[in-house]
Amino acid sequence: MEWKETIRKIYHKVHRYFLRRRLKNRDFTILAPTCIAGVMYHELGLQFASPTINLWMYDKDFLKFVHNLPHYLDTPLRFVQGIDKTPTAYCDDILIHFNHYHSDEEANAKWEERKKRVNLDNLYIIMADQPDGGIVTDEDIRSLKDVQCKNRMVFTIRQLPDVDYTMALPKDPKKECVNMYMFDKSPILGRYRWEREWDYVKWINDGMIK
Repeated sequence: MEWKETIRKIYHKVHRYFLRRRLKNRDFTILAPTCIAGVMYHELGLQFASPTINLWMYDKDFLKFVHNLPHYLDTPLRFVQGIDKTPTAYCDDILIHFNHYHSDEEANAKWEERKKRVNLDNLYIIMADQPDGGIVTDEDIRSLKDVQCKNRMVFTIRQLPDVDYTMALPKDPKKECVNMYMFDKSPILGRYRWEREWDYVKWINDGMIK
């Protein structure tokens, strides 16, 4: 196993070098309901300019979040007990699971710190068609056109010819949605499928989907 780890480390070092060299647009905010934004900021060597880091929320809640972003950014978190083993809070009517934090205080501090860095003039949105917490409909996906942002991406199994910001990923064998894209890694290099199939640096730089 040591040789695999060595290959992985060398590959990631070289890969990150070229990702960061290609990146032209650097002062941006990525909002996402999973850890994907944190992964992207980390790979690009940038400060976290988004409050949606190291946490998750249901995609249906995330849609509400981005459609009324100023309201939710101005609303203080209300932490609740007994839902998860990790910190969990409501932001008005949205439930947020801070699964990578150890205390309510830490989660709240990071949320407050990072939401001050949000760049509304250079905003990017990523989500998927996961049905947990409420089914994400075709109209939900289309509704992202109404959100003021530089670019959007929805991982989905659906065919929506009129929507140019979707990307197909493999179907979950048990659900009518994409598979868990934050766990679908290559065995040797440890890259997520979305990393392998999506040029997200080009997406950030000039708005190209692929």
